[in-house]
Amino acid sequence: MSLGKSVSNRIYELRIKKQLTQEMLADKAGMDVNALGRIERGQNSNIKLETLNKLIEALDLDYQTFFAFTDSDNEVSKLIAKLSLVDDEEKYLEIFNKILDIELK
Repeated sequence: MSLGKSVSNRIYELRIKKQLTQEMLADKAGMDVNALGRIERGQNSNIKLETLNKLIEALDLDYQTFFAFTDSDNEVSKLIAKLSLVDDEEKYLEIFNKILDIELK
């Protein structure tokens, strides 16, 4: 599973866990509910960092908690483990953005 798809699944999983509807989460994140639906379904795996940041904040999480998910894909798991070592949020976003750019090529 790609990192983009893992992120989409994680957003959905956490929204359900926090008992939020798509409308509620979209409202908290200041985004369109249809855009959130496309992200959750994996139709928009090229999520902008600003959007990801808004969603993580709307879910009341930090980056390490958001990315602390298990995945059967060993490569994604290794990548997540390495990313968890980054302390600086700005650097974290920069690295994540580069990863998404590579996946989309």
